[in-house]
Amino acid sequence: MLTWQHLHSKEDLLGSPFIAHTFAFQGVATQVVTTLVEYETRTPKKRAILYLHGYTDYFFQADLAQHFTEQEWQFYALDLQGYGRSIRPNSRPNWCENMAQYHDDLRIALCELKQRGIEEVVLLAHSTGGLIASHFLAHLARNSTADSALDMTKVTGLILNSPFLALPFSPEVTKRVSWPIWLTVSLLPFHSIREKDISLYARTLHKHFCGEWEYRLDWKPAKGFPLSFNWLKQILLAQKQVKQLGLALPTLMCCSSATTRHERDPERIKQGDGVLDVESMTLAAQQTFKDLQIERIEGGFHDLYLSPLPSRQHYLAAIDQWLASRL
Repeated sequence: MLTWQHLHSKEDLLGSPFIAHTFAFQGVATQVVTTLVEYETRTPKKRAILYLHGYTDYFFQADLAQHFTEQEWQFYALDLQGYGRSIRPNSRPNWCENMAQYHDDLRIALCELKQRGIEEVVLLAHSTGGLIASHFLAHLARNSTADSALDMTKVTGLILNSPFLALPFSPEVTKRVSWPIWLTVSLLPFHSIREKDISLYARTLHKHFCGEWEYRLDWKPAKGFPLSFNWLKQILLAQKQVKQLGLALPTLMCCSSATTRHERDPERIKQGDGVLDVESMTLAAQQTFKDLQIERIEGGFHDLYLSPLPSRQHYLAAIDQWLASRL
């Protein structure tokens, strides 16, 4: 039975009106924490957007919260165990034993939102967060009795921002390399790879390089955290399981109109998704979600909200339209 302890609630590092609620619970190997960031409003709503970040990431997009608040949604964001505000010295940052460990973060968040009077939640999830959210919802739909003792707010929709549903290769290459990669990460689960250089994608984002965004480079390092082979193995397992289980929940997937991960010039990287392959992502989504709408964003970055303003506006408008028409 999942239990957790509310450690504290205090003004978030983003400043007022953001509040960070921190909860402790037993993780796979040790006690961990998860952090629920709330955008406080004077007139609380009964429906909410719950944002889930990607890999080597955390929530820092303050204007995103304001946007959804103006659209009459409460806004919350989750920093998963081992990420951002939830990093602790007793565990490795971003360390993953299995994707299901993050289900507990989501269960805690949905229970806490229910306690706050939220009756309806739409998950908005980026990259690896999109895979985690899909994995959680697919299992929840087929094992609802396992969570019957938890009083969770109902999730009525899923919005995916460039989800990590497939390896970052074209569909043809993915077919050829999936088995060799699976064999390698299974044989060497404790191996990890550390990047020597700052990624070109990171150079397009942070103000310190040639981007427009400010964020903490200790929580979202430009060279990334060491990439664990066990993490990649769990990614492959989760991708397979999500596809097998499928999901009938109304789903909007937004992605860039182009893949630029093979480019070596930051200016060319900026023309599309510099991390994942758009076609493989789209194919995996079509094989997974039964009620799916896809929106391609011209000039969109991997994190569509961090794109240049015209692409960002297109992305938000697509979400607003979908929410209004479907929910």
